[in-house]
Amino acid sequence: MADLGTLSSLGIGSGVLNYDVIDKLKDADKNIMVKPLENKIDILKKKESALSQFITIGSTVKTDILDIADGSLFAKVNTNVNGSSVEVQANDGVMPQEFTIDVKQLAKNDIFESAGFSSLTSTVNSNSQPVSIDIGVGETLSSITLQPGATLEDLKNAINDAKAGVTATIIDTGIGENPYKLVLKAEETGKDNIIKFDYSKLEDLGLNTVVYKSAHYSADTDLVNKSGSTQTFSIDINGKTYSMDVADSASVKDFIDAINNGELKDNEGNSLDISADFVDGYIQFNLKAIGDIKINDDNLTTSFNENTDFTNDNRIQTAQNSKFTYNGVEIERSSNTVEDLITGVKIELKSTGESKIKIDNNIDSIVESIKKFVADYNAMVSNIQNLTAFNKDTGDVGLFQGDGDFTRLESIFSKDLFGTTFSYKTEKMDRNGNKYTLNAFFSAANAGFSMDRNGMISFDESKFKESYQENPDITQRWFETTFTKLKDDFEKTITGDNSNLSLLNNEIKDEEKRYEERIDAMKEFLDTKYEIMAKQFAAYDEMINKFNAMSQSLTMAIEQALNTKK
Repeated sequence: MADLGTLSSLGIGSGVLNYDVIDKLKDADKNIMVKPLENKIDILKKKESALSQFITIGSTVKTDILDIADGSLFAKVNTNVNGSSVEVQANDGVMPQEFTIDVKQLAKNDIFESAGFSSLTSTVNSNSQPVSIDIGVGETLSSITLQPGATLEDLKNAINDAKAGVTATIIDTGIGENPYKLVLKAEETGKDNIIKFDYSKLEDLGLNTVVYKSAHYSADTDLVNKSGSTQTFSIDINGKTYSMDVADSASVKDFIDAINNGELKDNEGNSLDISADFVDGYIQFNLKAIGDIKINDDNLTTSFNENTDFTNDNRIQTAQNSKFTYNGVEIERSSNTVEDLITGVKIELKSTGESKIKIDNNIDSIVESIKKFVADYNAMVSNIQNLTAFNKDTGDVGLFQGDGDFTRLESIFSKDLFGTTFSYKTEKMDRNGNKYTLNAFFSAANAGFSMDRNGMISFDESKFKESYQENPDITQRWFETTFTKLKDDFEKTITGDNSNLSLLNNEIKDEEKRYEERIDAMKEFLDTKYEIMAKQFAAYDEMINKFNAMSQSLTMAIEQALNTKK
């Protein structure tokens, strides 16, 4: 009982009208007026908790349903590769198929290494002026400029900064007095991605070790032009042509002198930096360039193309395409990654050799997803039955027994699952081997589903696989249609923001709030009532206390008078 200040002596006069009496009276009223409301709130809280748990279970089943309803589950594929020459990735939705890949050669990058240099700071541009040179791959060339005195490291940085499709590195071989080598690597594979680099304006980098060699001559007085008229000799380096006229009856010595005197010039009059010699009966020279190089000496006796060994020892790897067969058909690509052969399929060529690839529907993944749905669905149904149960023997009643929002759920979902039937035409063969067409039906039983008398569903994996293998399109269409219905009904009844159970949850909370408000009002009423009663008891007690005092005074006066008369 709350402290009433001046009423703290309540009961002293009467010995009866005290706080213990008031508290007992108040508790009796609470049991009659408040306790039933509190019991109602307890039940509502239990309902709220049970409903929240059930919606969580329903959301799990809804997730299972979505995995099947949108068709993505049936689009999943499984890729099996028998062999090590390729790796294959197939996107979901790719048609089942089998094919063979026989890799004949892998695509490669163009890679060159230079001759050795003594240090990173070895000079590569000894000219007194800046020089511009072109470098690149394929048909794309970029111009880089090297200042006078530029070093090997300056050249590497300039090539990389140009982003011309060529990566330059310097390696320290640790061998001899010139251990540093410049390595050029084309960033892309393929025969068209050869490195093109004319470095004739620089010190010899030694990237090209090819010695261009003519036909054999007995002496340098032999004629290189016997045609009877002036002919043209030219060298084409990465699309730029250097040419010179060779007069009729010009000798080997005349030819060599013309080259060494810079008569090989481009259209702008720039001479090709080249030095020719007559060695052991052959005209020989090197070119400070790599890439697409052609020599035109038609109508001359030199025949460089027929007599030159074009093997470049400093070409570490030659650019080439990949070559393979697809089901026996010859295919060529610039890369080892092939994505344009089969839509949705990525093939990585790893080594030479044959591999057999099979892409099929990942039926095991489908089965596992359906099994998960069945297990979660049955757990949900069991929860529904517990919440709506009534035991006539014990009298136990589920929290939502008789609640239509719950009792209708099983029938709604079972109708979705077992009420969808498709008709389709199929071909059969009679005993005489003649084909005929008949109407067939596809239902939940064909999909492998059944239900026992307790509302629990089961799934026959073998029946499903049989149907799917015989008629995958109808099977998939049945699942997508049926589970789309389930998805929609779950949204309406359980999981949606405006679902039946969501609205029920709001109703429970509103009712709980109303009961809490009634309890607060009832407690306030009782506090006021018994505060007034305490004040009334105090007044009565004070009157009784005064009567007791007067009675004691009168008794004492009578006793004194009697004592005086004795």
